[in-house]
Amino acid sequence: MGSLQSPNPNRTWSLSNRRGGARPAPFTPCHAHRHRPRIVAPRAAAGEESIPGPQGAFTPGREAEARQGLFNRIAPVYDELNNALSFGQHWVWKQMTVKWSGARPGGRALDVCCGSGDLAFLLAKAVGPRGEVVGLDFAAEMLEDASARQEAQRLEGAQPRAANVTWVQGDAMQLPFPSSSFDAATMGYGLRNVADIPAALAELHRVLRPGCSAAVLDFNNCTDPLPDAAQAFFLERLVVPAARRYGLAAEYEYLRPSIKRFPTGPELERLAREAGFSAARHYPIGFDLMGVLVATKGK
Repeated sequence: MGSLQSPNPNRTWSLSNRRGGARPAPFTPCHAHRHRPRIVAPRAAAGEESIPGPQGAFTPGREAEARQGLFNRIAPVYDELNNALSFGQHWVWKQMTVKWSGARPGGRALDVCCGSGDLAFLLAKAVGPRGEVVGLDFAAEMLEDASARQEAQRLEGAQPRAANVTWVQGDAMQLPFPSSSFDAATMGYGLRNVADIPAALAELHRVLRPGCSAAVLDFNNCTDPLPDAAQAFFLERLVVPAARRYGLAAEYEYLRPSIKRFPTGPELERLAREAGFSAARHYPIGFDLMGVLVATKGK
């Protein structure tokens, strides 16, 4: 795979027309992910031994498939680890991201690389019951978790004033949507994982309506030595050991090298403008450990 292309790039999973809690075949109950058999990540080959993480994650032409497998494997514990390791702060960062996206009541919003649905659910609240939200990801296991979470929320009445989210399995670099079809877009911890960052930014620009914005949350590749050292310590001494208890050390060892290969804030601003956005600004947040790129399409 040369891009983050799913095996079935235009597969759409929607819960909007179901009644009585019935769940179609692609979905699993909310608790079922706790009992999925774990797939062990292939370790780096001899030529990749100097780079931590699963085999192929940084090999040109193989990175998309390797990273897709990575996210399918971490899906069962993704939410639990995110919440514990960020001390709940990831919710603050995601709320900021949705606010910067400019999502409004009645609008149509897109969350690319939606994972288990955190940003998509926040967008659903922002656009309200008259709005529409689409969550797209290339990892089927993540989409199953997202749809199961939405079903649980529906049964519990947890989001009565929120839009329904439609889940689509697809490619961030070949979005299966018409041009100028969304009023807001978000991407959380996804841009760093695509094989072609300029292509993904160009696709965000294409599907947004004129005057609308995309907000992209991810780790900040900070050039300041102090925050960078703090980030390295946090990942290597806290995150990876915690993931090791779940048998997922290789998957989380991938984080640090992926961040250091990610464009810096100023570089992201330049790439966004080159992708067609008329304005772009990168905001460091979380003591410079994270960052949000806000890019606006010209009117």
